[in-house]
Amino acid sequence: MTATMSALVLHGLGDLRYEQVPIPEPRAGWALVRVAAVGVCGSDVPRIYAHGAYHYPLIPGHEAAGVVAALGDAADGAAIRVGDAVAIKPLIPCGKCVFCEIGAFGQCMDYGYIGSRRDGAMAEYVLARMDNLLPLPDGLDPVEAALCEPTAVALHAVRQGGVGAGDVVAILGSGPIGMLVAQWARILGAEEIILVDVDEAKLALARRMWLGHTVNSRQTDPVAAVREIGRGLGADLVIEAAGVPATFNQALLLARPLGRVVIMGNPSADVTLPLASVSQMLRKELVIRGTWNSSFAHLPTDEWQVALRYLADRRIDVKPLITHRLPLARGVAALEMMRDRSEPYARVVLTNDQGER
Repeated sequence: MTATMSALVLHGLGDLRYEQVPIPEPRAGWALVRVAAVGVCGSDVPRIYAHGAYHYPLIPGHEAAGVVAALGDAADGAAIRVGDAVAIKPLIPCGKCVFCEIGAFGQCMDYGYIGSRRDGAMAEYVLARMDNLLPLPDGLDPVEAALCEPTAVALHAVRQGGVGAGDVVAILGSGPIGMLVAQWARILGAEEIILVDVDEAKLALARRMWLGHTVNSRQTDPVAAVREIGRGLGADLVIEAAGVPATFNQALLLARPLGRVVIMGNPSADVTLPLASVSQMLRKELVIRGTWNSSFAHLPTDEWQVALRYLADRRIDVKPLITHRLPLARGVAALEMMRDRSEPYARVVLTNDQGER
């Protein structure tokens, strides 16, 4: 009889079911990881309910940590062993293209991805390549380690922006990613940090975490507010982390002349820029950079290793961001809550224990 596991399985657009599926078997170079916790990314909601997946059926989930349960053949001498607590890097580079040759795995031309292009971690077990597993530092809670992926993504965006000592940094979007960006910006030397959002609950959480100034753009003109805090000029660096078409335009307006703008939010619709904003972009000679995923080559910086160390030392604190911790069995209801925004949330984490909050 084939052994089975519980999983959230997407059978079609909006058709997410909690059911039993076979436990996968690892092939050579791969590991079977018993999932301890999986975070629900903001991208999971549109994938399940709006845009659809690459194929069906699909088990979603790419923010995960767990314990190695089994290794594929020819694993003798591997750095990863059965019983190791690990974080899972979801991007699987091909290792053959010109970008992989220089360690730019985020630009791989034929990559795989756990939770979107192959089955993910909203299950009791998930398959991962051994090269994609990182042992957890002693004492790091696997629930918090599951947020290593967004922590590394936030670090990558801040490094793309080149934060320096004394900088004024404006962040559009005060969700979990925006609040992680704020923490990294402070660590890297920003003097003033401003979080802009329309959701007062998110801004209130940012204030409780002492992340910086907060601006509710429904109540206050963010351009005027950022200019005032930014010594009459605006922000040295603006990071767009909301993924809303209006904030792409707003990012150009918040930046000071000769400033920098990093675009990291996935837009929810087409982005059209007014002529006046494009003129400002030209007149200010802004540097605009995109950012996607994170860097995990050994050089120049393995952002996953940095993220794990800072999480373990609590120099980056994700605990306040976890507003919902629920067992996997309640995953369908959790995703529906996020889709409907029926209650305030920051990060929802699904676990394979019975704990919930």
